[in-house]
Amino acid sequence: NIISNVTLVAENAAKRVIVPSGSISSNWRGGGTFNDSAWTLVTGSPGGVGYERSSGYQNYISLDLEAQMYNGNTTCYIRIPFTANPAEAAGFNFMRLMIRYDDGFVAYLNGTEVARRTFTGTPSWNSSSNGTHDDGAAVNLEMIDISAFTNKLKPGSNILAIQGLNTSRTSSDMLISAQLIAGESSPVGDFLSDSAIRYAGPIQLAESTTFKTRLLNGAVWSAMSEVTFAVGLVAENLRITEIMYNPLSVEGVPPSDRGQDARDTEFIELKNIGTETLNLNLVRFTNGVDFTFPSLELAAGEYVVVVKNIETFSDRYGIGYKIAGEYSGSLNNAGERIELEDAIGQSILNFRYNDNWYDITDGMDFSLTIKDPTAADPNQWDGKSAWRPSANPGGSPGWDDTGEIPTLGEVVINELLAHSNSGDPDWVELHNTTDAAINIGGWFLSDGSTDFMKYEIAAGTTLEPHSYIVFNEDAHFGNTRDPGCHVPFALSRNGETLYLHSGSDGVLTGYNDQEKFGASQAGIAFGRYLKSTGTYNFVAMSVNTPGSANAYPKVGPIVINEIMYNPVSGDQDQEYIELLNISDSTVILSEIDNKLIDVPWRFIDSASIIFDFPLGTMMAAGEYLLLVKDKDAFDSGYPDVPGGVQIFEWGPGRLDNSGEKVQLSIPGDEIDGTRYYIRTNRVNYSDGSHPAGDDPWPMEPDGYGKSLIRRVPADYGNDPDNWAAADPSPGL
Repeated sequence: NIISNVTLVAENAAKRVIVPSGSISSNWRGGGTFNDSAWTLVTGSPGGVGYERSSGYQNYISLDLEAQMYNGNTTCYIRIPFTANPAEAAGFNFMRLMIRYDDGFVAYLNGTEVARRTFTGTPSWNSSSNGTHDDGAAVNLEMIDISAFTNKLKPGSNILAIQGLNTSRTSSDMLISAQLIAGESSPVGDFLSDSAIRYAGPIQLAESTTFKTRLLNGAVWSAMSEVTFAVGLVAENLRITEIMYNPLSVEGVPPSDRGQDARDTEFIELKNIGTETLNLNLVRFTNGVDFTFPSLELAAGEYVVVVKNIETFSDRYGIGYKIAGEYSGSLNNAGERIELEDAIGQSILNFRYNDNWYDITDGMDFSLTIKDPTAADPNQWDGKSAWRPSANPGGSPGWDDTGEIPTLGEVVINELLAHSNSGDPDWVELHNTTDAAINIGGWFLSDGSTDFMKYEIAAGTTLEPHSYIVFNEDAHFGNTRDPGCHVPFALSRNGETLYLHSGSDGVLTGYNDQEKFGASQAGIAFGRYLKSTGTYNFVAMSVNTPGSANAYPKVGPIVINEIMYNPVSGDQDQEYIELLNISDSTVILSEIDNKLIDVPWRFIDSASIIFDFPLGTMMAAGEYLLLVKDKDAFDSGYPDVPGGVQIFEWGPGRLDNSGEKVQLSIPGDEIDGTRYYIRTNRVNYSDGSHPAGDDPWPMEPDGYGKSLIRRVPADYGNDPDNWAAADPSPGL
């Protein structure tokens, strides 16, 4: 029984707070003299510190730390001075820390650690929590028995110090708010909950469960011990299958026009991919949104959704859905990391979605839908290739819409001409890659990212198996007399993006393909080319083939023939690029632009190198030319370069040792002060380890004495199959 108790520290007690930017003397914990006058003083109710980017903690926070902690530090320090009445303190035999926290903390009384949650190890000024604390639990005062430390309490002045810990710098919220209570009880420390159950034998668990226990030793209760047991194959068989992260509102008005409440139709769909029923009790979303599942059974093959707002979700989709509950926070419209853990903190899924994967999932009312929920590797969720847009607006919460539209990649933009010769039209070629006919009537072509429905393909248009169809500017997408031409357009010779979207009854559905292309030479089409890696590049073609299979890519006349990006000497100034003229004639490395100005060719890399060839530079048939970082360093490293080889320093910038894009371009139009360049040769090389175990580029050029050398100069260059590691041979 409690004889007496006193609140030593109230939640609204005055406190000093700092978000550290470096190491601070450990005396801040109260173990010695410390001056905290430069820290922020917090007074008044409610008394908590932290931040809330959505909703949930705002009613507990007096000091908002978002500006310092979000994208800043995961730690804040809190010092709370208090006084213990000497007459009372002498009789204290129990003490309790009552604390609201998200996500973790370490607490000290006069320099001695008395409690911690979701943190292991030695804390430093920028530590983060080892886990998360669910929002629903975080707002409740958790009672922690620290009676073992009553001897650390001093008559008179004391310091309660707390290091608040967030799980990540981009967590959506953070909270620390504490009380300290002490007093006298009999028996010593006897304050067992009225709902406690005496342990008398084994307990059979039907769901994941957290136990909080105390042991009575004589007349003294031990400190609280907590353990969670996970039941069932939840981590193996629960999968996220759909994410509606940027929906239209129920009224069909874009979120940008309606504000925060438009997010209320967000949802996340999950599925039991196993063969046995799962109980989801204590499964948690720990990043992206905050939600802990209640005791809820999910049958084999069954779906469940967690939603932003149950009422708004039901208004839009109706009733009859299995809804686990409402999450706190909102899904980020730009994309963010989603983490799902089981009851004991074991990762189920940890991945990042991105708004640039598919335009129509970003505010156009289509959801992201996983292609294969039964994929064995959870890491597959972390990439665009694992996802597709939903088949229809609104998504498909609670069901699978597979098969309602073609699978991505079945109909592709295969070839296009954007820079037609004078009097000729631009054209676009689509290709059916499958063994079955596909009806593309009602589908749309467009060159606009804000209007995907500029040209509607005539109803009944069918692409036969492995066939091609061509649409041209004069007869179709630029012809106002064509009923499908809603907004006439032409392709830009200086580059843009062409979009193909499926449609039905005048509205978009979820299939899409798009090709971004750069500036092009007159009369030269862009087309898909399949590389040895199984991926495609959309590049200039050697011959235009509208209505039939694509020709080989256009190569030359000047090619990137050798790349030394990481010399064995370690001297990065010895980097070089070798060019080769593979044609039968002399090539002048400059062009006459649309203003009849002579403009040089340009070599660039992904980050920092820009080199314009001196006007008048020429390369004879079969001639080599060298671009080097530093001429003196190059000469010392490679003294055997034949005489007469042209060598130019590119100046600022270095080649990336882990891999990057290097590119040779010829100048195109200049419009409103912007120069457009036409890519003639690009190589996106790598060091053989990105990603580890799945990189086809050789590793020997990465500081082991070799360079990258093109196997067949006249073959397509942006393919690792056409490159080998060999002894450096600049100019040879």
